[in-house]
Amino acid sequence: MSTLAPIHARPDTTALLMAHAALRGEFARLAEACRAPGAEALRAGIAAHVALMLDLLHVHHEAEEDVLLPALSGAAPHLRPGLAGLAARRAALAVPVARVRVGLTGPLDRLAPPLEQLAEAVRTHLDAQEELCVDAIRTLLPLSAWERFDEARRWRVPPALRSRAAGVVLSYGSPEQLARVRATDSPLPDLPAFRALRAFRAVRHHLRSPLAAHHRRMRGVYGHLAAAGAGR
Repeated sequence: MSTLAPIHARPDTTALLMAHAALRGEFARLAEACRAPGAEALRAGIAAHVALMLDLLHVHHEAEEDVLLPALSGAAPHLRPGLAGLAARRAALAVPVARVRVGLTGPLDRLAPPLEQLAEAVRTHLDAQEELCVDAIRTLLPLSAWERFDEARRWRVPPALRSRAAGVVLSYGSPEQLARVRATDSPLPDLPAFRALRAFRAVRHHLRSPLAAHHRRMRGVYGHLAAAGAGR
């Protein structure tokens, strides 16, 4: 089967938007988890998930800085002032990230405020990035540049984290996004485990398997939230 892209193929940002949704959502949800009764009993799971999300945020931004944004700057020079502003906003995330890392050493209820600050900073940054960049990626960025970004994101995720990363990002896909993945068999640059198995398993199975494992893991992170909700 040929792997050549159609002549007029354009970058598909489905996986990018799913990854952004996960980054927006998980830091806010983790703040809620840290504040809820019963959090300390799940401390190991919560701390591990915070560490995972910090790693994914770092890898995602590193690939953007090294590959995607320079390519987009070349393809769309009119965006350069806005891209410079994004770079400054992204650099400023180092402060709330550092506060979260320090907060991991103390009681979880004290970790909640730094997580909320990080969640808000990430949301603001990603909203601005999507408004500025997504249409330009789809219409102006060469497919070859998008594929280089794809490779950078895939290989910078440590192998030990790839299955967990796949589950997190898939869990934020809308039915329409997941249907698009099934229909197009499009590459998911944020889901390396997805590709690693694609050679010998059906795509639909991949959508179920990482998600099922993810939901099992999340009982050790957010299980007390479900219990608290049931008690209301």
